[in-house]
Formats: sequence, C-alpha cells, structure tokens
Amino acid sequence: MKWTKDSLILIEACLDKTWEALNSGHWQSVPVEYRYCYTLCTILKTVLLEFQYYNNIEEFSKNIILLKDIIQQIDKGILLGAPLPNIPDLLPKIARELNNYITKSTEILDLKKLNIDSKNSYDFILPGFIEVTQYIEPSMELFYKEIFMPKIPAILKDCIKHWKALKQWKDLKYLINMAGNRLVPIEIGSRYTDENWSQQLLNFSEFLQKYILTKNDQVGYLAQHQLFEQIPELKDDFTIPEYCNFTDNDDVKYPDINVWFGPSGTVSPLHFDPKNNFLCQVFGYKRIILYHPNDSSNLYPYDTRLLNNTAQVDPLNPNYEKWPNFIKARGLMTYLKPGEMLYIPPKWWHHVTSLTSSFSVSFWWS
Repeated sequence: MKWTKDSLILIEACLDKTWEALNSGHWQSVPVEYRYCYTLCTILKTVLLEFQYYNNIEEFSKNIILLKDIIQQIDKGILLGAPLPNIPDLLPKIARELNNYITKSTEILDLKKLNIDSKNSYDFILPGFIEVTQYIEPSMELFYKEIFMPKIPAILKDCIKHWKALKQWKDLKYLINMAGNRLVPIEIGSRYTDENWSQQLLNFSEFLQKYILTKNDQVGYLAQHQLFEQIPELKDDFTIPEYCNFTDNDDVKYPDINVWFGPSGTVSPLHFDPKNNFLCQVFGYKRIILYHPNDSSNLYPYDTRLLNNTAQVDPLNPNYEKWPNFIKARGLMTYLKPGEMLYIPPKWWHHVTSLTSSFSVSFWWS
C-alpha cells in the first residue's frame, strides 16, 4: 500500500531527527518531549510495519528477520524514549510477545556452561585491609540499629535464598527465552575510565556468545542497566529486600534496580554513589574494596564533572609517588558470593572486580 510506505518514510525521518536531538548534549538535559516523540514514532512504525502484512499474516509470521528488526526498534524506543502516560507498558508488552514467538519458532543453539564455579575459597583478605562484617539473615531491628543508622558496610547472608533467579538465571536457555532477541546496552572495555572504553547496543544472545561464552580480547559488560523496565517479566524472579523500607528522609521512592552481567575481569573503578545500595549476587564471585567517605581526599577523585565520583587511585596497584596520601586511607574488603547481599552506605567508595562470570542486581534507594 503506497500510503503505508509513504507514512513509513515520514516516520523514519521523524525518528532520525529525534535521534539526533537525543544524542546532542548531555542526556539529563534532553527535554522529555523529545523522548515522548521517539516513543510515539516507534509505536507508529511498529504498527505500520505490521499493517503492511494485514492481508498476509502467515507471511508476516514467517519473516523472522523482520520480526527481529521490529523488536530492535521497539527496544530503542524503550531505551531512548519515555513511557507515554496513558500506555506506559505498550512497547514492553509488544516486544515480549514477539520475542516469545521468535524463541518458539527458532532453535536455540547448544550453549556452553557458564564458568561460574570456583575452587577458590575467596576468604583471603589482602594485607592492609579489614574484613567487612557478616550477618546471617539479620532482623529488621538489628539491620536498622547496627548497619543502616551507623552507615556501616555489611555482608548479609541468607536474605535472598528464596529468589528464583538464583537457580533460573544460571540457565542460559532461560535467559535467552526471556531476552534472547532483545537489544541491550553493552559497555566495551574492562573499566569505564579506560581511554578505549565505549558503548554499543547488542542483541542479548549476541552479547552472551561474544563476551560471556567466548574468550574475547575485549571485555563486554551489561552494566548499570535497568533491564527490568525493559523486560518486566524478569521481576517475577526476585523481590525487593525488605530492608529497603528504611529511608534517610520522608521522600520515599521505589528503588532504582539495575543489573550487572559480565565475564571474569570486569572492573568497576573506585567510585561512590549518592544513595544506599544493596548489591545482590545472583551467580558468580566478586571482590569488593571499600573506603569511608572521610578518606575521599586520600583517594584523589577526578576533578571533572562527569567523573568527580571516581578516584584516580587503583587500590590494588597504587602509585604512591603520584598519590602519596593514599597510604593514609584505610580500606575494607570482602568477597561477594552467590546468594549474598552487600550493603554499601551512601558515598562509601567501592572498587568491584568480577572474579568469574557474574550476574548482580543492585538496589539504590534514599
């Protein structure tokens, strides 16, 4: 139908123009109207692509390449756009149905087993560090009095043992069934302070094959991504820790929930976050080093606006000639193991290293 093709050309032009606006300047300063526009254009493009096959649904259903292209456009709409007030869940629902259909219609390749088991005990604390205190399923009262109020980092054991994610997410076929054809933002580079660090949108299955299951000279990391806003059905596999009900002010908000999924060797440089943080380990092992906010001047934060919450010092390989005051800093250390949570108080510096392939969920709240 000619009018459909003409309309698609107009929609594509609108998407391109809006894309330019979204990628000009700082993301936080982009007017929300541009994001609404991108979402609306994505919905219209999806409808028009499907309408082209209105009289031949069978042909449409067999065109797997087209269906994957539609999912990718929808995911761009979710990642770059903003949910429309009256239909906030429309794009995630369409993407879920298309992903489910493609998954049922195509064969999942045999997948290698994740290398997440370790013979190491991960109990050795490096010289010069103090071990983080551990608690076994602390009561709400104990957590509030001994951990939350004094703002002390702590490992909490047995608090998420009921999560279905602990078992299901280790099964890569399960993850591919849920997210295999979805587009996700991947950080390329072992740490975001590296000069060659970059970002790329990749199909989730491609990310698994390229960076998780295959040894790669480059490190690919699905980091600090709100995956559950994009694929809300994964929320059924975990619950928000009850301890998040304790707040530092009266402005109670739903926690920001992010995922961190990457191979062994991924590093989050020494940095701090402004909110309370639970880092929950689904599978794999991480080593975490922490410093009190009072040590900030000894850690030599970058003086740029974008990196002023990141230290220039590498705590595992410090250059004392360049950063002499770092010797005054007193660090804590712990290993985060499957089924454990680490409470990181606001503005506590932390350096995170993945020792195996690792999947973590973080909860940030005020």
